[in-house]
Amino acid sequence: MFFIAGTRGETTTFATGEFYCPECNAHTQYHHDQVHEKATVFFIPIVNLRLLGEYIECQNCVNTYKMEILDYDPEQEQKEIEALYLMGIKKVMAMMILADGKIDENEKIMMKDIYQKMTNFELSDSDIEKEIENSKTTIFGLEDLLTELFPQLNESGRETIIKVAYWVSIADGKVDKEEEKLLIKLAKHFQISSAHLKGIISEVNELSSKGE
Repeated sequence: MFFIAGTRGETTTFATGEFYCPECNAHTQYHHDQVHEKATVFFIPIVNLRLLGEYIECQNCVNTYKMEILDYDPEQEQKEIEALYLMGIKKVMAMMILADGKIDENEKIMMKDIYQKMTNFELSDSDIEKEIENSKTTIFGLEDLLTELFPQLNESGRETIIKVAYWVSIADGKVDKEEEKLLIKLAKHFQISSAHLKGIISEVNELSSKGE
């Protein structure tokens, strides 16, 4: 009697549950599917030999994802993005205060005012001093922060960071060349053109002239 033996891949559903599907932008049902190499006799699978792979399949849009998707928490991710954004706002304002080599009290007051308007949280004088001191010793941290922020922000978010930086720069009544360089650097990181930057500056100047 001849035995026809071989192997083949076979997909089975190992588990089911609910997860947040990025494509559906909602919580949906999933299948945790596994692909095994199986030994066959007369083309009938009889035993698993090894696991070839596994994935998560959304039962709504049928997209497939790596197993790590089950750990994805959109609410936590949003909180982390917001925290990073506020960290970036503080860092940029502190760097602007330091840009011209003089720490002006009016710029510190502007930093406090802007942060309170944006968050309804008041920075203490010690908070501001600490941020400024940290920025002195971690000057290269700004670029890393901006690089991390860029993909998380829409155009409005990037404009806001440029605006708060410019507001701080004019708080002492003039814009130093080093402050201008920092503004240009910020714009370059956020892929904001020179014309766009001029527009942002004009908008802030107009609001400033109205006392807003």
